[in-house]
Amino acid sequence: MKSMWYLFAVCVLAFTLSVSSIAGTMHTGAPQPEPTPTPTPAEGEVSTTFNGNIHTGDTEEANAGEAVAADVLSLVQVVLSLL
Repeated sequence: MKSMWYLFAVCVLAFTLSVSSIAGTMHTGAPQPEPTPTPTPAEGEVSTTFNGNIHTGDTEEANAGEAVAADVLSLVQVVLSLL
């Protein structure tokens, strides 16, 4: 009977660790390259590439990732309490 619990615990652990591999595309918030190169300014000219967008990284996807991590930790605690 105890070996059945160990098998169950191993299956739950393997499932928990494999969930992150099938999670999908992870957005890191890295800036996207510009579609067209900016022209080189002539001597004495000053130019900026600021487009007015400031990315804070606080998106729904980031918040969903925290919720998934909390659920996984909760699952691990339940499994450990069973042993």
